[in-house]
Amino acid sequence: MAAGTRALLLAVAAASCCSLLVAANPPAATVADVCKGTAFPALCTTTAGEQAERYHNVVDPLTVLEMQVDAFAKRTEAARAHVAEAAQTASPAARAKLDLCNNLYLDVLDNLGACRRAIGFKDAVTIRATMGMAAQDMQNCDEQFRQIGENNPMKRFDESLVEMSENCRSLSNMI
Repeated sequence: MAAGTRALLLAVAAASCCSLLVAANPPAATVADVCKGTAFPALCTTTAGEQAERYHNVVDPLTVLEMQVDAFAKRTEAARAHVAEAAQTASPAARAKLDLCNNLYLDVLDNLGACRRAIGFKDAVTIRATMGMAAQDMQNCDEQFRQIGENNPMKRFDESLVEMSENCRSLSNMI
């Protein structure tokens, strides 16, 4: 068989496989459609929907997951900014715990970097693992304040970040 014919047959076979994959996984109509399968659909829709335009309105579980990870990173950065504000009026013991929480948020950002790399490989297992570690960091921050018997000024952030991590894990099950 001539090299040109072989190349043509390979191209036709590849195109056929791709069309079968597209037919087997048609894209969802909206971000809300994809988010219905997550633990916190309203949060998913709100945070991912804000970023849909950046992704050229491509809506599938993998893209919505990328949107969620981007939103997660922004929320983590907002939490870090809030740490600095909260530390100004916190007790000395709470300031030390806030410093630890800030380090935990840095760890979350590292985990999000690993998650982004895993998304590139469609590695759902690693995505779920990195999201589990991120959720644990938020819970560790909360635990620090329970230990000293003070209210956690980061509680609102920690709760939403844990919910976002749950949504990312749900989305990873869809890819």
